[in-house]
Amino acid sequence: MAAVVPMPNTEMTLLGRIYQPLTDFSVLNAAKEQMTKAIDDGLAAQKSQYGTMYNDTAFSASIFSLKTGESLWQYHYEAPALPKESFTKGSITEDSIYRIGSITKATTMYTWLVGLGESTFYDPITKYIPEFAAAEASYKNPIMSTNWSEVTIGALASQMSGIGRDFHLGDFATQSFGQPPIEVVVDNGFPPLANDTIVFCDSYGDIYPQCTRAQFLQGIIDHPPVNPVWYTPTYSNLAYAILALAYESATGVPFDKAVDDLFVNKLGMTSTTSHVPQGDYDAVIPRNDSYALFTYDIGIQGPAGNQYTSTKDFRAWGHAIYTNKFLSAAETRKWLMPVTSTSRWTSSVGAPWEIYRTAITTNEVTNASRIVDAYTKGGNIGLYAASFGLVPDYEIGFSTLSTGDHPGGQESPVRATMIDIYYNAIEVAMKDQANGTFTGTYRGTSGLNSSVTLGVDEGPGVRVTSWISNGTDMINNVFWAANIKEYRLFPTDLSYEENGVRYHKYVLEFLFNEYGEEFRDTDFWSVYNDYWVQTDSLMYNNLATDSWVVAFDKDGMVQSVECQALRAVLERE
Repeated sequence: MAAVVPMPNTEMTLLGRIYQPLTDFSVLNAAKEQMTKAIDDGLAAQKSQYGTMYNDTAFSASIFSLKTGESLWQYHYEAPALPKESFTKGSITEDSIYRIGSITKATTMYTWLVGLGESTFYDPITKYIPEFAAAEASYKNPIMSTNWSEVTIGALASQMSGIGRDFHLGDFATQSFGQPPIEVVVDNGFPPLANDTIVFCDSYGDIYPQCTRAQFLQGIIDHPPVNPVWYTPTYSNLAYAILALAYESATGVPFDKAVDDLFVNKLGMTSTTSHVPQGDYDAVIPRNDSYALFTYDIGIQGPAGNQYTSTKDFRAWGHAIYTNKFLSAAETRKWLMPVTSTSRWTSSVGAPWEIYRTAITTNEVTNASRIVDAYTKGGNIGLYAASFGLVPDYEIGFSTLSTGDHPGGQESPVRATMIDIYYNAIEVAMKDQANGTFTGTYRGTSGLNSSVTLGVDEGPGVRVTSWISNGTDMINNVFWAANIKEYRLFPTDLSYEENGVRYHKYVLEFLFNEYGEEFRDTDFWSVYNDYWVQTDSLMYNNLATDSWVVAFDKDGMVQSVECQALRAVLERE
């Protein structure tokens, strides 16, 4: 019998941040210096603990505040093994332009959401693309043909459509960029093909003309599906090219014009373009254009991977997303949610987010961790690799842009250095901040014998160490707390401000078993081991005992707390 795989020891808290966001990033100066030194040392040795590093690949890396849009840390590397002409302005700055490959899918989806909204996600693609509607009418064989009536906008957006990956991009039968001669392909086991079976077009347009809409859509229709729709995520560049065609059908606006209007005109991201930049641009083009593929346009598949941008513009976009510039807060939160899982514990898929989970130690005594999610998108095209991510728990974003002989190989250790050092440093800083703002005793007024003492210990969140209500010890009260071991406060995203005071909704987390049974840490299916199942419990006249309101003054210091069910505001001594 196969053994049950042990799960990581994670804190049983609600998913999300466990402290208020950091207000003073200067406390992370040592972490910034540590990141810089780690990358300096790795480049000098051409090796770091995260992998090989290269002197032939330039890059720009950054961390920024999602709330303010300010830069928190940057690193730009002008690879010495590249010719000086690789840097069109002689050096790399936050304004230098790189290609970003498939991160374009995220800008494509943002354009869709701003222009058409998420309500369209349930529409079948046949509503927008008549060629698919015609193909669906003759659908018979599920192994050889896609049932287009089942493919929705949402399925395409979240890589759940089941359709193929590419059309004539990396196809051995066509002699486009990087492909071996057809004779070599045949010599290596593939059968000869008659020319009348091959569509002579490609995405780059370097040898054959770029594919027309008719050629492109017919190629997609003729390609067998990979999976049924909504079965499992499989990556598709075609999906995002299709979405752009659907956008044009719905709005009558050329998609590249819609993208440029949103990002350049409305967001002021002047380094961001759907096609190769024009004029005297600041760009990184390693060695030469035909080697790097800087100016090579991928035509109709552009909405899946053709965009250009800079470190500065990535920062502006992350800020715009997080501060709900064009989407409501609810729309933004929904967009950042995963749509499906993958076969890995640590990753899931959104529209088109690649969501990666990191375990951050929160209790060194019990060796427990919590989950921090990063909503990312990566991209590769030609000799360019890029990554972009939002980390709401920490209110930070990050980006990497690399190009040269080893763009993907350079990107990985740079990004890992940033995440490893900065995540752990900001977690500690947020905990220290909570210790300074919460620690103390809060008492009732007008003779009410009620009080609560709060502090920060080796565990997560803010611990309630003493709690008296109307003279009753709530922590040791067998009436309702017989098998509750400890109480901790964690923030939600509900807040408002009035008369200079910020009020935040907190949850008081405590796992309880109404039947008095023992807790089983090894039973990870048990509802008694997962707090989200028990939230908003132990009601008293329609208010929950675990629902607390915390009031902060203008300096971020806690001035009062209130358990809503107990209906008494306790003020700091």
